Amino acid sequence: MTLVATPEHDRLAAADLISIPDAAGRIGLHPDTLYRLCRTGQFPPAIQIGSRWRVSVPRLERFLHGGIES
Repeated sequence: MTLVATPEHDRLAAADLISIPDAAGRIGLHPDTLYRLCRTGQFPPAIQIGSRWRVSVPRLERFLHGGIES
């Protein structure tokens, strides 16, 4: 069985990822601070895609509400 991503699926998946400046605004940090935390591995909700950082919204919510991320 082959799964094919539909445009709707792609749109929904993209909605789960936000930029570092967007995430920084949501949690009250300066974007430069959040980029530094990403580079040092201290912000687990962030993932690196190529040379860019994105933040998983579901992982960010768990992180902010005390969920353990590794």
